[in-house]
Amino acid sequence: MAGYTKEFLIDAVVARYAGVHESEEKASLYKRMLEVQYDMEGKDKFRVSASLDAAAIREYKSVPKM
Repeated sequence: MAGYTKEFLIDAVVARYAGVHESEEKASLYKRMLEVQYDMEGKDKFRVSASLDAAAIREYKSVPKM
């Protein structure tokens, strides 16, 4: 899938698990961990390890953003 930025993919993962985090601080730490993971793995491996298939991305895109 071409055209998805690092920020978009990380936000998609964070949004999927938004209800799990007990605080904004923990969500922020999780996001930072994902950024490091993305930098280490690259886009394609990150998408696989984060389970961001086409269906997951469609679902994220269908949710209205604030």
